Amino acid sequence: MAYADFSLIEGRQVPKPFERELKIIMTPETHEDVKDFSLLVSTLTPNGGCTDFHAHEESGELMVFTSGKGKAWLEGVEYELKPGVAIYAAPGKIHKTMNTGDEPLTIICIFVPPFNPDYISANIHAAKSVEEKK
Repeated sequence: MAYADFSLIEGRQVPKPFERELKIIMTPETHEDVKDFSLLVSTLTPNGGCTDFHAHEESGELMVFTSGKGKAWLEGVEYELKPGVAIYAAPGKIHKTMNTGDEPLTIICIFVPPFNPDYISANIHAAKSVEEKK
C-alpha cells in the first residue's frame, strides 16, 4: 500500500510569473506500488499565482480544487474555480489555472499516465526563462 502525509513533504517553489508551490506526493519514483499515475499538490499564491498556458502531451491531468478561488482556461473556455470543482485536461489539451482570491488556491493534480520525473524542474526553468526575458 502506498501512503503519504502531505504535511511531511517539502514542496518546491516555482518563481514569478508562475508563482506556486509544487509537492510531489506519489509517483512510480517515490512509491514502488504506484505504477500508473502521479499525484501532485499545487498551491497557487494569492492574487495572481498561476500556471502558464500548457499541455501535457503524454498525460491527462485531473485537477480537484480544495481551497481558494480562481479561474481556469481549458481549450479557450473559462471556468470559475472553488472548492469542490474538478476539471480534466486530456493529453495535448491546452490549459491554465490562476488564483484570483486572497488565500492560496490548492489543487490536487492526478496525472495518468505518470508525468516525467523532471516535471517540477521544467516548471521552475520555464518560469525563470520568462522572468529573464523581462
